[in-house]
Amino acid sequence: MSDPVRPLVLIAGVEALAALAVLVATVAAVLGGGAEGLTGAGPGLVVAEIVIWVLFVAGLGLVWLGLYRRRRLALTPFLLVQAFVLVLVPLFWGSDLIAWRMVAAALAALGLGGIGLGLRPSVRSALGRFGA
Repeated sequence: MSDPVRPLVLIAGVEALAALAVLVATVAAVLGGGAEGLTGAGPGLVVAEIVIWVLFVAGLGLVWLGLYRRRRLALTPFLLVQAFVLVLVPLFWGSDLIAWRMVAAALAALGLGGIGLGLRPSVRSALGRFGA
């Protein structure tokens, strides 16, 4: 029988790596092009942007680690992340660039797939007791 938690671990890992890629791109933009970062903001906002991305990467990494270790308490943060991912879809879909629409489609697939897979009863039973 296959492991019902494995797809959740994969989705959380992909999301953590994507956030890490944005963090690296932001830091590279700051180091390569001055203090504007990716958003063209001033230095104070760029530092805040980097701190926020560091927190996102750390949070997503902790969700991944919790699911990897089969901790039941990681399921709710995972489902919340999927809901936030779905909030981002219209932002990317509204672009005229096909690449951003492809990102929106991928985010929609990750978010909806993650919620659908995360709500299965087999996942809850495979995740064990609280924190165990």
